[in-house]
Amino acid sequence: MHHDGKYQMKANMVKTDDITTVADGWKGVFDRSRLVPPPSQTVRLAVDSHFTQSHGFQLSLSRVTAAHLPQSQEIPEVEQDLTYQLRATLFDRNHQHFFGKTWRSQPQGMKNNKISFNEVLYFHTSLRLPSTVVVLELVALSPRPDGSQQAVGRGFAVLELFINRPDAQAADGDRRLDLHHGSPRSLLHPLLRDTADYSSLLKTIDGSHLDCVVKRHPALVSMMHLLPENVLVSGDENIPGLAASPTGVCSRPDSVFTAQQQQQQQQHLTRWKMI
Repeated sequence: MHHDGKYQMKANMVKTDDITTVADGWKGVFDRSRLVPPPSQTVRLAVDSHFTQSHGFQLSLSRVTAAHLPQSQEIPEVEQDLTYQLRATLFDRNHQHFFGKTWRSQPQGMKNNKISFNEVLYFHTSLRLPSTVVVLELVALSPRPDGSQQAVGRGFAVLELFINRPDAQAADGDRRLDLHHGSPRSLLHPLLRDTADYSSLLKTIDGSHLDCVVKRHPALVSMMHLLPENVLVSGDENIPGLAASPTGVCSRPDSVFTAQQQQQQQQHLTRWKMI
């Protein structure tokens, strides 16, 4: 078993860390560009299953309902000072291996026990196997006197991308994911090895869930050569080789591509177009 993905990706899973505002330098560019490869066994299995072509997908993260989040001793419970962030990472549950890199949302406030994110992510992968999932962690951010932020995990959810069928099609449609207590690092516990159903072993946070939509996104095909495989990106990110689309940013997931846009402008992806 390869262990590199377990430990390199741990840095992106929250215990308590600092989010600084230091200007970007070469180190920042390098850190953001580092990718953890998927397990070689999974890559071989995908090839043996004739999943050699990468397919594009769209993941729309709507909102988190968090009626009973666990209290933390690490940050003050001053709700007006707290913001929340979603972090998403690909995970191979057969080999307990995080891979790719962790995507982070913009911080958002909570209102009436709800946190609206309204983020749309894109990625492509050839690992269209039931073992490939997305782990989404809810993180609470609180300001420190020095201007940095303290981050503490408040629960996580597991999104299954592919159903257990020979053709391994994407499980398209609206999803409501339960939030679980603890950290995504708990998925590395030996008790969860070879476990197909986490629900019996992970403790659910009462009244807390994440609403999202996952669907195939064929329009991504024309620009896959500009996006690394197994990397989650949003329409707000600057991608080398892509420029802003004249249509601007689409804030609603269902407006990212109309049928007419797909036919006439296959090269557009949200705010992007080919240079």
